[in-house]
Amino acid sequence: MDERSQGISALHERIPFLLSQLGVYLAEDFVRRLEPLGVEPRTYAVLKALSADDGQSQRQLSAQLGIHRNVMVTVVDKLEDQGLVKRMPHPGDRRAFAVTITDKARKLLPKLDAEGRAQEDEVTATLTSAERANVLHLLQRMSAAAGLIPGVHPKLG
Repeated sequence: MDERSQGISALHERIPFLLSQLGVYLAEDFVRRLEPLGVEPRTYAVLKALSADDGQSQRQLSAQLGIHRNVMVTVVDKLEDQGLVKRMPHPGDRRAFAVTITDKARKLLPKLDAEGRAQEDEVTATLTSAERANVLHLLQRMSAAAGLIPGVHPKLG
């Protein structure tokens, strides 16, 4: 094995490299999976947040998802243009809008969730259910130790 091959194979022994390599692959694959449904990962995150707690203000969504408030305006505009959310007067703040999810989005969310589950099933297909649970637990611990917010992707903002 030449020096160059040894260097490349050495990277394959590094956890950060493997996580990064797999992360880029999965992020690009997820974009491809959502594209036919007309949704991007960022807009999917907003829809998921609203499905759990509908009627949040754009500021609340921005803080929850780590998306800059100016970017959030653009995301909500796009979702509104697609008929997936509506802006309504916020009951607790007359200066803000409550963003509400539409029936169209509620019908779309199961398809989006299915794409995420299918991707997870594919990437973990070679693992037993115990190994899969262990990988999930270890990744959650590593994410927490890195100070990452659970459920918030650092590239959403």
